[in-house]
Formats: sequence, C-alpha cells, structure tokens
Amino acid sequence: MKILDSVFVYRLAGGERISWHGRYHAHGQAEFELHFFLEGVGVFQCNRTRYPVSPGQLFLSGPREFHSIVPEPESRPLSWYALLFTFSDDPSPADARLRLSLERSLAARETVLSIDPNFRFQFEDLSQMSRSGDPSLRESAAHLLRSFLYRWFVRAQAPGVSPTVNRHHVEKALSYMERSVRERVTVEEIARKIGLSEEHFIRIFRDEVRMTPHQYFTRLKVEGASALLMSSDKSVGDISEWFGFENQFHFSRIFRKCTGMSPLQYRKTYIQTVDFR
Repeated sequence: MKILDSVFVYRLAGGERISWHGRYHAHGQAEFELHFFLEGVGVFQCNRTRYPVSPGQLFLSGPREFHSIVPEPESRPLSWYALLFTFSDDPSPADARLRLSLERSLAARETVLSIDPNFRFQFEDLSQMSRSGDPSLRESAAHLLRSFLYRWFVRAQAPGVSPTVNRHHVEKALSYMERSVRERVTVEEIARKIGLSEEHFIRIFRDEVRMTPHQYFTRLKVEGASALLMSSDKSVGDISEWFGFENQFHFSRIFRKCTGMSPLQYRKTYIQTVDFR
C-alpha cells in the first residue's frame, strides 16, 4: 500500500476560496480515497448519490468513482481530512485481502460509516507522517492506515469468490474514453475499438466500474467541464460545445444530474482565480 496524497481542508464554505479537493472528480485504477469530516454542513456526492455530511462521518470512494463535496451554509463551513492511497500491482496477501474487502464494500455500497470523532487526532498523525521526508515515518503512516481499513471494512468473506475479470479490456476502454473526451463517441464504437461485442462490453464494464460505459463517458465530460468552469472564463455555451454536447440546454441538464448544481451554480461555488493571459 502507498499513500499518494493527504490533505486537511479547514472550514471551507461555498464561494470563499479555491476548492480544489471539493471539485467533481474521479481517481485512477486501484486508487481509493477516504474523507473524514470533523465539522460543518454539506453534501458528499458519489456518482449520483448525495449523502448529508455530519461530524464523525467517514466516506470511502473507489477507483473511477466520480465524487465531490458541496459546502452549504457559509455560517457552518466544512473541515475534513482526505487520504488518497493505492495498492501495488503485486500486493502482499494481506494487502490483496484488504483491497478485495474494499472492492466488496464499494460493490455493496457499504461505504459510509460513523466513527468516533476523536479519530481526528490519529488522522492528523497519519497525515503528517505520510508527508514526511523520513521513509520510516511514511511506512508507519501506511501501517496505521491499514489498521483503520481492517477495522472498518474487512469482514469474513465467503470462499471461492474470485476478483473481477476482464480488467484489461476495461482499462483499454477507459484509456480510449479519456483520449476521446471531447468527441461524440458511442458505446458501440468503443466496444468495436477493443474487439468486443457491445453487449459483452457493457456487462464487463459495469461489473468492473459499477456504471455503464455511457454513464462513465458522460461523467468524464462533466469532470472536464467542471474544471473549465472553475479555472477559465469560457462561457457555458463554449464549454458545452468544447466537450461535444448536443447543445447548452442538454449540457446544463446533464451537468446538474451529475453534480447536483447548474454550471453557473458550480462556477460560483468553486470559483478559482487564474491568469487568463
């Protein structure tokens, strides 16, 4: 296991400052993220499910899952820890079991927990150690994270259940989607590119990513659009055309369906100042 990033976001409220870690985004293959909330009011959105946030709540998001954090009343800003971690291609038996347990929790949607708020101090230790220049402290952080994950997500597993297959084909499809995010590409075209029938491709993709290829490709477009809304002065119409949506109305409808906000509301909430020159 390796901790890729750890952050502490302190009292974030809508429109007050840059919200990079609250944006609508997804992580790569074998990357998982924990969010542990300490205070404030808001919503944690994972794919199309919206969860009210309260202190002491822990959220697990998995590979390719689109998620965002929406702060609500400015009088009650959000504070949270976020930890992004991954597993090696050749994990130890213990890490392989842990990853399988996390994947099963994600598949069963058992990803929202209420834990003791006093874990905030252990999360602070974990965050500090993971960013240390001392390799032994970074390894200590990985062991501490393992203990948390085993405590919260590992259950007795039924024997004889194998991991998801056909991952290679799905990875090829994901790579093609990322390269083609500005184009209008059909699921049939993607399936043909990777040498599968459309029906078989949809089935193995849904098994691996937990959404259909069309849903995932649409969310990739929304993720890119949300980044432009935060960091550029492009109009909503220009962004809609940039990512190949039928028209601005269609784009706004899809964007609200994915993020829970209109494009203009999203821009106002997650405003980011850059040098447009």
